[in-house]
Amino acid sequence: MADTTNPSTTHTLPVWPDFTPEQVDRLRDEASERARTLRAEAIAELWDGAGALWGDAVDQTRRAADRLAARLHQHAKRRAAVNGSGAL
Repeated sequence: MADTTNPSTTHTLPVWPDFTPEQVDRLRDEASERARTLRAEAIAELWDGAGALWGDAVDQTRRAADRLAARLHQHAKRRAAVNGSGAL
């Protein structure tokens, strides 16, 4: 049966590089600032997309209302013609 254990090596790589406390603080501050920037960008993209969807919905609703008004107007004209009143 083959040996499936990891062979031991003479060279080990550190998992974390050696940083001074000042370097760690600077990296944390940079990461926090980057996270704030990314969060702000994501929120802006979300609202831009929501605004586009809202605008599309308003346009579709306005077109549907215009079509309904035109149909109602045609219906009123037909009823007036049938009744002979001539009034719209």
